[in-house]
Amino acid sequence: MEHNRIMDILILGAGYGGLRVAVELNTLLRDRRHQVQVTLVDQNPYHQIIQEFHLVATAAISKDDAAMALSHILERRDVRFRQGRVTSINVAGRRVSFVDGEALSYDYLVIALGSETSYANIPGAREHTIPLRTIDDAIHLRDHIFARYREAATTVNPQQRRILMTIAIIGAGYTGCQLAGELSAWAPELCRITGAPYDDVRIPLLEHSPLLLRHMGQWASDEAARVLDRRRVSVYLNTDVERVEAGVLHVSDNRMLRAGTLVWAGGVKAPDLLADSGLPTDETGRALVDRYLRVQDQARVFALGDCAHVPDSQGEAVPATASYAMRQGEHLARSLLADIEGQSPKMYEPMRLGEVVSLGPDEAVGNPLGGRIFGPAAVLLKKGIAQWYISTLR
Repeated sequence: MEHNRIMDILILGAGYGGLRVAVELNTLLRDRRHQVQVTLVDQNPYHQIIQEFHLVATAAISKDDAAMALSHILERRDVRFRQGRVTSINVAGRRVSFVDGEALSYDYLVIALGSETSYANIPGAREHTIPLRTIDDAIHLRDHIFARYREAATTVNPQQRRILMTIAIIGAGYTGCQLAGELSAWAPELCRITGAPYDDVRIPLLEHSPLLLRHMGQWASDEAARVLDRRRVSVYLNTDVERVEAGVLHVSDNRMLRAGTLVWAGGVKAPDLLADSGLPTDETGRALVDRYLRVQDQARVFALGDCAHVPDSQGEAVPATASYAMRQGEHLARSLLADIEGQSPKMYEPMRLGEVVSLGPDEAVGNPLGGRIFGPAAVLLKKGIAQWYISTLR
């Protein structure tokens, strides 16, 4: 470590990965006498708990339950927060610029900017669907559905009423399946509040692949399909969305689906900022990193989470999920400390802990530690994980 000056560690993004780096670094540095300033940057003043957005979108929880103020999380931690939108990364000059014209310099840079909605170049998808990537998206979706159901309650034409009460979800990964399950549970209360007839509720879930939750395998797809079918969710597999118009999906075999609400849960991509800044990226725009989470050809620039192509021991990309991002953050905090102290960091070894996906308030499916779990046990595990995560930030 250089003497007689403060070393600046700049972390871009306060999501699951970036916030974990900041929190763990604060803990590791607490009893050491290093002159290190950790600065966390995010465009929002809060940490978004993305895995809870389907609950915000269905009025099951409030915004405050899925967005924790960073001032509260960091108030007893020696981490500086800078709110702002990053516009460019100058690796050669070790500077990061913001939309307001200011810039910050760094000695170590951690890129944890998450992901953005990918519309897969499908015409009209961006203009006519509602994504579920931010807390504002979740609130917008909730309010939109309320408005459509209120309109349906006073609509005499039965066909038009059914269209208004149809909520079509494109994409049956974690987000799509969780939202579909929660929407089906919310529907009776929503109809009672708005006066819309429950018999006209329609929730089609469209997926271009042959599996729901395809990263979890056939058994999870079968279980999720069984649960969602019982909840009156109509699942359409092997169905490609080819074009989107206002209230209309044009899908495979020249079919059309009309809906009052179109939700896009069809995939994500890394921010264009990475490639625009000259960093090496893969075909989806994720920064290419080595087994130490170091951006290729960069000694003091690291990336993790959704915006990084993180290889495992076989060279395959580690899945971009919250649990992996958190553990990458913990590992990177230890690696940064080792580098500061002149020690050799350890390679990142992904722990395949598995995932748990809710399918409504009383159903879930998961593969913890490679096992298979569903029903009440999976629901309890899902809730336990959520409570544990919140406790680590407090």
